[in-house]
Parts: sequence; C-alpha cells; structure tokens
Amino acid sequence: MDNERETLRLRLEGELAHVTFSGHEQVLKQTHPLTIRARLSALWNTELEIPLKPLSAAAAVLATGILLFYTPQITTKQQQSVQLQERRELIETGGNTYWKDLYEQAVKQHEH
Repeated sequence: MDNERETLRLRLEGELAHVTFSGHEQVLKQTHPLTIRARLSALWNTELEIPLKPLSAAAAVLATGILLFYTPQITTKQQQSVQLQERRELIETGGNTYWKDLYEQAVKQHEH
C-alpha cells in the first residue's frame, strides 16, 4: 500500500513539475495586510455564506410577530358604533330612505 502511494506521489510530482506558482507576495499581502487601509479592504472583501433556510425561517417568525403585534385593535368606541348601526332603523319619508336617528336630529335642528 505504501508502495502504491509512493508511485502515485512520484507520478503526480512528475505531471505537475512544469506548474509553478508566482504570486507568493500578492497572496501574503492579501492574507496578512500591513496597513490599516489594506486591513479594511481585506475585511470588506470577505465572503459571507448566509444559509437561506434559517434566514427565511427567522423572517417568517419576525413577519408573523409583527402582524400579530401591530394588527389594529377594535376600540370600544368602534364596537359601540358597530352595535349602534346594527340597531338603527331605516325609515322612508317623502320617497327617500333615511336612518331614523339622523332624520330626527335633522328635523330638530330645522325646527329650532
């Protein structure tokens, strides 16, 4: 087994003998920046991996929370006005239809 590995290693070295790396200095400057500006540039150019499943789950929980927290609550005044509208009567006078309470208010104002 060691003999096979050794032969593979020698074969790989033989095939890659003509390949050389000439960017040593540039790589060292990028990985170990000396100046503050180079450090900020290296920080700005970092790659981030954001997983979509947890991000979308968090967004869904946040959106649900916002919707539940900020849904308009019906106030007692609105409830009373809804109940009042349910109890209102329609009357027909002079060929027109009016709410009875509004008609009585208008008649009172017109009489005085």
